Amino acid sequence: MRNPKSSRLPQRQRGYTLVEILVALFIGIFLLVGLFTILQNTRRTSSNQTALTQLQDEQRMAMSLLTDVIQNAGYFDPNTITSAVALPALAATGLATASALTASQGLSGSDAAAGDMILVRYATNGTGSAAPDGIENCNGGTNATALTYINTFYISSNSLYCSTDGTNTTGIPLVAGVENMQIYYGVSTTAATNNVDTYMTATQVQGSTLGWAAVTSVRVTLTFLNPLWGQAGYSATANQYVYFTRVIPIQGRTGVIATAL
Repeated sequence: MRNPKSSRLPQRQRGYTLVEILVALFIGIFLLVGLFTILQNTRRTSSNQTALTQLQDEQRMAMSLLTDVIQNAGYFDPNTITSAVALPALAATGLATASALTASQGLSGSDAAAGDMILVRYATNGTGSAAPDGIENCNGGTNATALTYINTFYISSNSLYCSTDGTNTTGIPLVAGVENMQIYYGVSTTAATNNVDTYMTATQVQGSTLGWAAVTSVRVTLTFLNPLWGQAGYSATANQYVYFTRVIPIQGRTGVIATAL
């Protein structure tokens, strides 16, 4: 007897239609586009965060260096160094600010649209002395013997530079990305007080009857290029530059004895 199962015709196999394949393809492309968009946004956000973190690090570095040096303006240890030896009068020749320094004068400056300049002078005992103060210069260096530093901060090639000899030709770059530096000097116009009641430019201080001896604090504003400016997805009305300001008291004028920091 013939097996009835053997007489059955094989069932016709049914595959996906062209329409189904196209629909699946479009869905897959849509999901891939969404995935790549998320990935691109994540990368942009990460890059922006890295740029902002670097900007903050540069700002902190620049302000720390400026603060450490400026606050010691006019310092010397009277127990080991006399004022005449430590901070003598200096002629303007060779100084970046093109202004002579009187005896004991620790500050000087000059104004420029491209970036102000500040000169900070102080004397250290040296790390090898009997009473080392360990005060560093603007390059982070110390000396083994008594030495007077004439630190000069200035802007060059969009970087903050500093020299230790009073010039603006031998400096080394400290912080990159600094577009400008504007400096104002806090001055007390009331006799026998150190309270700041007005801020002056270097030119105004130099031409006033009060002079540099009346400067109690220094207000520094650094200008950095905004790392997010001009990028896709960033507001076109956003500021091109980021400004950081700090007021630095002069220790010799605010009643604080300068010590190793």
